[in-house]
Amino acid sequence: MSFTDWGWFALAIALIIAVGVTCWVLAQLSVVLTSVRDLVDGVAKETVPLIGDVGDTVKLVNHELTRVDAILATAEQVAQTTGHVVTVVSDTVTSPLVKLSAFAWGLRKAVGTDGEDDDTAPRRGRGRGRRWGRRR
Repeated sequence: MSFTDWGWFALAIALIIAVGVTCWVLAQLSVVLTSVRDLVDGVAKETVPLIGDVGDTVKLVNHELTRVDAILATAEQVAQTTGHVVTVVSDTVTSPLVKLSAFAWGLRKAVGTDGEDDDTAPRRGRGRGRRWGRRR
């Protein structure tokens, strides 16, 4: 056997070893890919119903938010109506009281208590120790 025959023989052995290693790597890769496929299938089986449940939950939340918006709109209308009622009651009560007060002031001014004007009337309790408008 010549040196070339030994070279071809060594190359054949190396090629057989390389094919064997490649087959082993492909077998391991097949096991990994099978595991990944099973994992993805399991996740899909669990996730799809959860996504459906989340969709239902979002629909319910949107429905409740619509109800809350309606409640807030009603509360806003009640607050506005109450404000208007308070304004009307205030105007209704205040106007006659102001007129009555002005009438009483005018009557008191016209009649006068001692025949004096309010501007010259004695003032009491304004100063400390001093007496305002004291007659002698």
